[in-house]
Amino acid sequence: MKQKAMLIVLSCMLCVTAAGCQPSSAGNAKKAAEQAAPAAAKKPEEQSAANGGKITQEEAGIKIRIDFPEIKTFLQAAKQGPIVPALMQKAIPQGIGFIEEKNWILVSHYREGGLPSLLSVIDAGTGSMVKVMELYKDADKPYTGHAGGVTVSKSHVWISSDNHVYQLNLDEVMSAQNESKLMFKGSIRTDTRASFTTYSDGVLWVGEYANGKDYPTEKSHYMNNRDDKEYKAWTVGFKLDPQTDLLPAGKAAQSNTPVVPDYILSIPDSVQGMAVLKNKILLSQSSGRNAASALIQHTNVLEEPPHTKAVIGSESVPVWFLDSKNKPESMAIPPMSEGIVYSKDTLYLLFESGASMYKASSSYALDRIQLLTMTD
Repeated sequence: MKQKAMLIVLSCMLCVTAAGCQPSSAGNAKKAAEQAAPAAAKKPEEQSAANGGKITQEEAGIKIRIDFPEIKTFLQAAKQGPIVPALMQKAIPQGIGFIEEKNWILVSHYREGGLPSLLSVIDAGTGSMVKVMELYKDADKPYTGHAGGVTVSKSHVWISSDNHVYQLNLDEVMSAQNESKLMFKGSIRTDTRASFTTYSDGVLWVGEYANGKDYPTEKSHYMNNRDDKEYKAWTVGFKLDPQTDLLPAGKAAQSNTPVVPDYILSIPDSVQGMAVLKNKILLSQSSGRNAASALIQHTNVLEEPPHTKAVIGSESVPVWFLDSKNKPESMAIPPMSEGIVYSKDTLYLLFESGASMYKASSSYALDRIQLLTMTD
């Protein structure tokens, strides 16, 4: 492979520790909040009951990181990118996307206490925050979901969580004013947890994080891969109409029924983000604050005939496995990796460990987006 740093295969890096990365039925978020370091007091002019405080782009004040020999290769290869916005306002970063025509990085964040989730915009050239917007389902109803993923298609921005991927108009995102509201224009219900999303070559992908009883998936997603190892998670792909950049008319979204996908990738547990390149599929895999995450690289299996199929209703959907047969290569990366996005020979990696909720309890907290040079 052309990326030398990707040649190290790390075993035992998938140790499961207390996860802080996904909304859990066991109430992990509340527990994590109780363990978090006290937040720094805000100046009166920065406080706002309406929006949780004026959103800033500041270093998180990380006090300590433990020695982590297994991530040495990553640290030597990675470059420090922009500071993640809204860390000092207790927002938790989740997804990362890229608007190519503006050279803008998008970051999705969720907040506690019923506050609207956020979409922040960073200039990739300068590293400075351009603006931040609150997300709303309609004019009066804030979107308070996990905002686990964000991606950009031809004319839309997509935010994923809670089995759905929500649609924003790209033009509205680009023209929105700082601290304004962005309202979803529609949504697609998927047959996944919708923990993350990515877009590539006309296909909108929506995937799920699976990890034990706290993060269950549908039993129909349990499939034995070609190594005879059970996978429990799917990433589903939807072909978008090239004219409308939405689902084709024959696949009209219905609020109570998941849309049948065109493709399915059967994936391992604990995946937080994905990037589909021409020749590669990359996975960000993480399951805790004190275990190394993994950046896993597979060859692009979509160039192969389907490995099997899944029957959904009356339709048969092709399935591909991301397993050892796809020549996977893995790099150990810092704990609590989240979304990833690829642009112009650079992979951008987002970590949630710099959030106020986690920075004191994560063993290697990061408050900046990390950059890896990579060719496809």
